[in-house]
Amino acid sequence: GISYSFKDRSESKSYDLTQFNTDLGLKYDLTDKISHSIILEYLLKDYKITDSSASDSITKLGGNNADILINNIISNYDVDSFFRPSKGKSIQYKNTLSPSTNDNNGYIKNIFSYSKYYPYKKQNVISLRTKIGNIFSLQNNSIPSDEKFSLGGRWLRGFDSFGAGPRNSRTSYIGGNNLIVTKLDYNRPIFKNSDNPTDLNLFLDAGKVFDNKNTPTNSTESIRSSYGFGIKFYTPIGPIGFSWAYPISSEDYDIERMFIFSIGQLN
Repeated sequence: GISYSFKDRSESKSYDLTQFNTDLGLKYDLTDKISHSIILEYLLKDYKITDSSASDSITKLGGNNADILINNIISNYDVDSFFRPSKGKSIQYKNTLSPSTNDNNGYIKNIFSYSKYYPYKKQNVISLRTKIGNIFSLQNNSIPSDEKFSLGGRWLRGFDSFGAGPRNSRTSYIGGNNLIVTKLDYNRPIFKNSDNPTDLNLFLDAGKVFDNKNTPTNSTESIRSSYGFGIKFYTPIGPIGFSWAYPISSEDYDIERMFIFSIGQLN
């Protein structure tokens, strides 16, 4: 695989990121529902600092970086539909190794994801999704903020992307070395017999991102949570979602976002 991307993170992390990525991997089935992938990635990153007052942990990222990553992924996928699941479960464990030769500060990153879908009274669906993550340095150094976990957006509705968690300022989001987040959803069909079904979605989210070697200016490690509702349209060109979310628990320095528009994967 070959990919190129430009990410404007000037308002959340005080930098723009241009990234070129190449990868080579192998995926094979262990059973009819369990697969294993091993992927070797080579990344070229160019960080452009956009705010002169950004924190040291941000400014030291400036310039060009080259990383080699080794990814191991084990997946157990047993769900009846990819876009509109109604029953089943999926489990994924991803391990990423960044050797110390990259920048004398290699790391190991682990992410565990779990999703479970329960049919309720015919076409209604209750779903539970959880993600747990950890990253640690092989040299006992501070992890670059770009590699740490963030919270907000799709995985914590009611907060902006990079909106909840440790930060030095509004434009200097730091994140954390650990993540735990859970989403509970209830979906009820509005048009049951339509070729392009529409669902009402009620949800409750909760999570926290925490732990840094250096303490950010704003680093309260409390649980953030939110609730809300949304509409999901399953159109011929793909699913489209609209969500309105309201924080239940937050900190003064968090960045909230009530409305979220999604296209593609809504679950």
